[in-house]
Amino acid sequence: MTRRRWRITVLAALATLAAVYPITSLFVSGAWLQDAMLAIALTAAVGLLLRGLTPSRLLTVLVQLVLVLYVVLARFTRETFWWGLPTPETVQRLNSLGLEALDTVQRNSAPAPLTEGVTVYLVGAVALIAVLVDAMAATWRAPAAAGLPLLTAYLITAANGDSTSAVRYFVVPVVLWLVMLHTTARANFVRWSTTSATDVSGPTSDDASALRALTGGAARLGALALLAALVLPSVIYHFPPRYLTDGLGRSTGSGGVGTVGFNDTIDLRNKLVSSDQTPILRYTTTGTANLPLRVLATSYYSNGEWRVAGRAGQGPDRPVPLPPQSDRREYIMTVSSNVLKAPRLAAPYPVVTPTIEGTPFTIDPVTRDIRVERTVDTYQVTYADVNPAPSKLREAGAPSSPDILEDDLAVPEVAADLLRDWSDEVTRGADNDYDKAVAIQAHLRDATRYTYSLDLGTPPRDEDGRRLDPITAFHQTRLGYCTQFATAMIMMARAQGIPARMAIGFIPGTREGSSNVVKASDAHAWPELYFQGSGWLRFEPTPSRNGPPGYSLAGVDPPNPGETTDSTQSTNTAGPTTQRRPIDEGQELGSATRTSWWQEWLTGTNLVILISVAVVALATFLMPLTAWLARSLRRRRAATRQDLVEIEWASLTSHFGDLGLTAPPGATLRTARERYIADGHLAGEHATAMRRVTSTLERARYDRPERTTSAQTEELQRDIRSIRRQVSQTRAWTTRLKSFLWPTEAVSFWRGLRGRARGKRQPGARS
Repeated sequence: MTRRRWRITVLAALATLAAVYPITSLFVSGAWLQDAMLAIALTAAVGLLLRGLTPSRLLTVLVQLVLVLYVVLARFTRETFWWGLPTPETVQRLNSLGLEALDTVQRNSAPAPLTEGVTVYLVGAVALIAVLVDAMAATWRAPAAAGLPLLTAYLITAANGDSTSAVRYFVVPVVLWLVMLHTTARANFVRWSTTSATDVSGPTSDDASALRALTGGAARLGALALLAALVLPSVIYHFPPRYLTDGLGRSTGSGGVGTVGFNDTIDLRNKLVSSDQTPILRYTTTGTANLPLRVLATSYYSNGEWRVAGRAGQGPDRPVPLPPQSDRREYIMTVSSNVLKAPRLAAPYPVVTPTIEGTPFTIDPVTRDIRVERTVDTYQVTYADVNPAPSKLREAGAPSSPDILEDDLAVPEVAADLLRDWSDEVTRGADNDYDKAVAIQAHLRDATRYTYSLDLGTPPRDEDGRRLDPITAFHQTRLGYCTQFATAMIMMARAQGIPARMAIGFIPGTREGSSNVVKASDAHAWPELYFQGSGWLRFEPTPSRNGPPGYSLAGVDPPNPGETTDSTQSTNTAGPTTQRRPIDEGQELGSATRTSWWQEWLTGTNLVILISVAVVALATFLMPLTAWLARSLRRRRAATRQDLVEIEWASLTSHFGDLGLTAPPGATLRTARERYIADGHLAGEHATAMRRVTSTLERARYDRPERTTSAQTEELQRDIRSIRRQVSQTRAWTTRLKSFLWPTEAVSFWRGLRGRARGKRQPGARS
């Protein structure tokens, strides 16, 4: 393996890292870069190894791609593997993470939150770029083409940042790319020999001068091109930017207006960690601005996700009727600025009459959500502030309205027993649905039992190392944010026979002048419970800036004014789909789980490090193991003792060759023996052993077969082991290391394997 090959490989890896590093400026955290660096290093190591093993460029790139992407998959989706191999669930998980990443990019301006989905696809993209750059620069020796994937990596930042990228982000990868170009061109030039057979000194001097001229010209040309790339953008016309998936780079300041949208899936694992201050809407109201603004509601829950889909064909064809006039007061909300994407609109629930100009709209018959065909800047809604008397709710009785869906009472099978026991304990002593709902809300708002946090920590796992479903995980950790608290209340209410569903939207926002401003960081989730005669009513189990409604506090001490507020710092409440693996049916739900130390250790970066170490170890010892296996296989296949003696002699002379000992061409056996004794510094018993070996070989070749005994072959093998050790001790350590890591026997085996494979592919080839 030449120094030049090492140099090009290292330069390609450094150029890739320099090109992708600017992406860190697009996200609030650079934690993904550590995994990306491991992927780049693994790509370089595998490429170096394979280029020494096989001349097949296509095979080298294919193995790089498969191995590096496997490591990325194992790093992020290991829980979906079966016996170390991806499964269909892995594909589903990747799809969910992809939707999450797309959702994050589309909703947030730079710097955006670094979700798990963004991390997975960032690292995967970097791995792909690393393979392409290494393949073009080192495998195909065409570093000029490697500039294309490097440029692609750089443009991810340049096209999505909200300001001009720092000059260093451009200069460093370009300089490394130019060095790659020069190194390859210099190597090609050296191979163009101008040395004459009759004159050695003159041409050598000419070659050195020409090489210096090439280097100087390349340096001047590269510097000129780099200077032009830095100067020209300041004087040429700039076209309007086009952002990746219409996200990240969009303007959210005074210079422009961004857009924010909710998708139709809410993943309980989505962390609300964004501090995006993008204004969503500005409004005034004739009432008190203390009601949350609902965007959507759903009753369908599956595999740790709330989904709007899944209720086709259910429910009435007419809108759900409003609560009785005696239980509500009507007000008007006027929105003067709105950037929430169609088809969604935000409004207090329930909406009585919307007034929207410029686009058709509909009211969902089940949830009374407003849907518009196009995003509207302004609109007006008449809404109701519902406040039924607690006594009426206590006497409501069991729900029997046709407005109730089957999904409104469904609980996930994986947590059914836990929810029943949990809710029974919390509602003990309550004899009606209202008192049960109040008890559940008060229980979840108790800061001595539960902790509000945007950081959920390491996901808890069962005894088999699989992640717990979100409800069981929340019950075990007692840690969560609005989505976990709302889901817990919904499922506990359903376990008690109370219809419940999830609502997503925004808290009322903050007062600015004569109007209220709602920002992306005000996104929130809360439960709605159904009571016969009053309809769907909001509850608030999350310690929140928007406190519980008055009707839900009857018989309960008011919340502490100083309790933790619901910061809900992201629009990611309505996140993309993801799936959890269910825990074993035999596990006792709600009980503390035990995780072995090795299961705790084999997660995250530790797993990537372990796989990388295993790959490096396999790469290091592949050739020595191949040589050992090839010798063992030949010995096993030896038909006679004479064949075994020849095999042992061939192995010894091959080892001598690895150590730098060679016999003269055409030398006889005895002449070769004396050369080996002299060059190998064999004396005394070792020289005698060498002569015994050649004597045994002569008898095997020229004497009758039965004269070669098993005792002689065993003695031969002992002598050869002794000779190998002695000769190795006389060589330099670098020669010994090379002979160990790159034995000729292994190289011959792989080359022969490739030749046999070609012969099978061309059975009709002529000799």
